[in-house]
Amino acid sequence: MPINEPNGKQASFPQPEGLTLRSLTMEDVPAMLALQDQVMAALEDPSWYYPSEEWEFASAVEAGEAWGYFDGDTLAGFAEMTPGEARGEHSYAAKLGLPVEHSFDFHDVMVAPAMRRRGVQSAFLAMFTAFARESGATAMYATVDPGNGASWRNFERFGYQVVTTMPAYDGRMRRFYRLSLENE
Repeated sequence: MPINEPNGKQASFPQPEGLTLRSLTMEDVPAMLALQDQVMAALEDPSWYYPSEEWEFASAVEAGEAWGYFDGDTLAGFAEMTPGEARGEHSYAAKLGLPVEHSFDFHDVMVAPAMRRRGVQSAFLAMFTAFARESGATAMYATVDPGNGASWRNFERFGYQVVTTMPAYDGRMRRFYRLSLENE
């Protein structure tokens, strides 16, 4: 399905069956918060995810950094991809002491429990990797709780490598992942 990439170009990406993709708007922020609550309630361990606040979702939406898959009018999953330069010292690259320039952070990935195992996170990984390459990025970063095997295995299948495991956010342990986009 053709969509507008964050850089405004038209692109086509495979989508999970029966779902449609679009960039999120301010009207979607309440659905993002509701989906976050639903996902956290269904987690084996809620500490696997550090919840975002409404203003954080609104900021990502306003910047054009948030995308969602929909089942009809229902938000089935969303994710955000933010340039490292926009996050500055809060970027994952900066936290690792690596160059922030030409990097992106993949974050706030939420998939409704009823939509899991349909390829939603994988579709976001493929789409954001393509966007980052097109934008001239040299690396993408993500963090995942060490106990959240379903998520970190998916990142590893896409070529992300663990850089380190260390405390993040409010002291929660996180695997910091990096996907090199150089020389590809």
